[in-house]
Amino acid sequence: MKSLIPAVYFSLSVAVVAVIAARPSGPFVLVVTSPAAHAAGSMAVIDQADGAFVWAGSVPWMSVAYSQAPDFPERLLDAGALLVINHDLALGCLQGINT
Repeated sequence: MKSLIPAVYFSLSVAVVAVIAARPSGPFVLVVTSPAAHAAGSMAVIDQADGAFVWAGSVPWMSVAYSQAPDFPERLLDAGALLVINHDLALGCLQGINT
């Protein structure tokens, strides 16, 4: 049981760092919407949050959006986005999908 405690602390530390790194910061964010809604659903969510579409990869329900408003991530979630994360993480993921 004692050998399990360091593993638990390590796992919690990694989870905290991941959450901090994924937190949206700046005007560009990755928006994940329902895969069933396709590209039109993603565009509708971004439009409803008063943002601008920037880029999407091969999956139409994941896209990068832009807004200078500090509450943009919250507005995206209110408009129906399933997840809003830091776009720096997103670009690496989306580039991996396209290769």
